[in-house]
Formats: sequence, C-alpha cells, structure tokens
Amino acid sequence: MFLFASFLFLLSSCTQKIEVKLYFAKYEDNTAYLAPETRTLPAGGDLYKKIVEEIIRGPVGEQAYPVLPSDVKVNSVDIENGLATVDFSKEIITNSTEIPHSSTTEILAIFSIVDTLTEFEEIQKVRITVDGRQSGQIDGLYIEDFWGHVGIYEDFSRNEQILIKGSGM
Repeated sequence: MFLFASFLFLLSSCTQKIEVKLYFAKYEDNTAYLAPETRTLPAGGDLYKKIVEEIIRGPVGEQAYPVLPSDVKVNSVDIENGLATVDFSKEIITNSTEIPHSSTTEILAIFSIVDTLTEFEEIQKVRITVDGRQSGQIDGLYIEDFWGHVGIYEDFSRNEQILIKGSGM
C-alpha cells in the first residue's frame, strides 16, 4: 500500500504545469484598465476552460478587481481555425449584483476574456456565447446585448490599448 501511495504522489508531482497570464480590472487615477496576474495551472485537460474559470475566480492580488460574477459557469471553450468560442451559463448576463453592468465594466469583462485567451498563439479571436447561443433572449435579456452597452455582436480580437494604465477608457 505504501508503494502505491508513493507512486501516486510521485505521479502527481510530475504533472506538468503552465504559467498563464490572466487579466483583471484595475482602477487608478480615474482610469480603468486591465492588469496581468500570473497563475500556474496544470497543463493538459481542458486548459482553456480552466483558464476562463480562473478569470471567474477573480484576482488574488489586492490591487485588482474581478470582472465576471462568481456564479458564472464555463460550459465549454472550443478552438477552431484561430477562433476560441467561449460558452457561458446565463448568469454572465443575468447576475448584475456582483459586477455592476456599465460600459466600463462590460469592456473590462469582455477584454479580460479576449486578452487572456489571445496570449496563446493558436487563438487570434474570441466569440462569446451564452448557453450555446449568440443571440436571442434569456430571462428577458438579449444575449447579444451582453450587459447592455457594447454587446457581443462580433468576434473580438486582442485589445492592447485596454492594458495600458491611463488609456482613458
């Protein structure tokens, strides 16, 4: 039994890890922007789903703020021809208590997802869906309107400007 337990410990300690850069909200000097936070995650499995789930968990640092409600679930993340399609549960649009819905918070939420995933060379664009759909209604809210300001009418490319403090968002 000891040998088996030792083998399992050795096997788990050999699990490959990957460092990922996640982006979270920062608010300073009347500006809002995204700042990176590095995390180490186990490689393999559904890595991109794990990464988006880490965004939902929120920042570890005290100077950054979450961008997505904590009750949101990641249904799937599929990559095809450079496009990552990230499908969320309906709470991403129905829960407005944790993250107030405004044009600023909506842009930060969308580009936190986009800029985090486009850190990987195999991803150039990101599409956001809710319960498998890009449009229509859920609980009386239009999916494509997202939080009601910017919307998710298109596939998103990386936004470097939002990563710069003082970009005047």
